[in-house]
This record gives sequence, C-alpha cells and structure tokens, in this order.
Amino acid sequence: MSITISIITDKADFDGISPMVLDAWHQPYNPQLKHFRPVLPTRAEAIAYSTERSIKRLQENDPKLFMLKAVDTDSNSIVGFAQWYVNDKPDPYGERTVAAWHPEGSDEREFAERFINGLWDFIGKRVTRPHMGEQGARVLMVTIVLIIAQTYIRSRYIPNIGRLLIRWGLEKADELGIETVVSSLVTARGAYEKCGLGCIEMIPPDPSLNVPYPSEKWKELESDNLNGWLMWRPAGHDYVAGVDKAPWVQ
Repeated sequence: MSITISIITDKADFDGISPMVLDAWHQPYNPQLKHFRPVLPTRAEAIAYSTERSIKRLQENDPKLFMLKAVDTDSNSIVGFAQWYVNDKPDPYGERTVAAWHPEGSDEREFAERFINGLWDFIGKRVTRPHMGEQGARVLMVTIVLIIAQTYIRSRYIPNIGRLLIRWGLEKADELGIETVVSSLVTARGAYEKCGLGCIEMIPPDPSLNVPYPSEKWKELESDNLNGWLMWRPAGHDYVAGVDKAPWVQ
C-alpha cells in the first residue's frame, strides 16, 4: 500500500472524511470533543454538521490553514485527515470562546466555556510571550488530532499514515522557519514524540471547573480525564531532550 499526503481542495472529499472523523473521535473515546461541538441525536446529523463546518472552513480560503488528506493509492480512498494552522496573531488566544452550540444557561455551555477558555489561557501564557526570539516569530499549531480510518486502526500501516500527516506539518514549519506547538490528548503523546516533538508539560483542566455545589450533570462532565500535553518542537530540527528547551520554560 502506498500513501500520499495532499492539501484538500475539493469539498466532495468531506463526504468520506466526515464519517471517518466522527468514528475516530469516539474510538477511542475523546473526552474533550463534546465541549467543542454539539452533541447531536443521530449519526447522520453529526456527520452533516461536521461536513458543513469543514466545507465552510475550506471555502474561506485561509492561506494559513492547511487541510490534509492521506490517500491509499491502491484503492484511491481517503484513510487519514489532519489540519494544521499557522498561528501568528499577536494575541491568538485573547478572544473568549462562547459555546453557542450548547443551550444558553445549561451546565454543558458553562462547563465548555470554562474548559475551552481555560485551555486557551494556559497555552496563551506560554506561547505568546516575547520568547520567540526574533521579531515576528510565529508558531505552527495543529488544530485537530490526527484522524485515521477505522479500517486501518489495527493494521500495520497506521504508524505510517499518522507519521506522514505529522511530518508534513513539521516540514512546513521548517520551511517557514517557525516552531511547532501542539495541544495533545493524553493518548496521542507517543505519536507526536515519535515524530520529533517534545512533551513539555501537562495541561490540567482549568481550576474554574471546580465549583461549589456542582449539579449531577456538572459532576458527570468533570469526571472525564480532561488533561492534555503541551508538545513543542524547535524550528529546523526535532526536539532533543536535555538540549532543547521551550522558550517559556525557566
């Protein structure tokens, strides 16, 4: 089997990608997903929502966004998906997220906003200080974890698919002369480390999630493991433990 990586230009690709994305977010279970998008009653509605959202982003023609597909050339089928984004705004995490996809006044909405904004605050305090060195220094952020088709999950090809999608982004970062920062799920740490990123520190759930007298729904949401890992790679080469140090680390 031969795998090629290319930038998505045709919205029709999402007809195959969206079901794959939905399955990959749930197998294995991703505890963060429900805070970033609505929980819809049927699979068909969830796929339609994902497709519409992805097509909208594609049609914005944002030059800083790279939506990638991995294609099995033997079957001409899409077997992997990833998004990379060049994040060079002066304060990329300053705008507060409003979880409008959850009902106003609901625990789900309040919890999602505290979790998401707490996550952005944690990252923003570390990657937007004047630690990048040169004026105009930038960071390449991966915006979605790697998605691999379920039929390939247990095959010997999955490391290659994931590695190709990650390395594409790292090579783009090197081409642009910028660092790479990834907010990784706990379960994805190893994949990024094998591709040259260093695990710098754990991202804990925001302390604001610890509320007095929580409802049963709040307790249910808080029971998930919402920790993550902040991964980093210097511009131009893979991370070397004991040699390289992230700019925000004292």
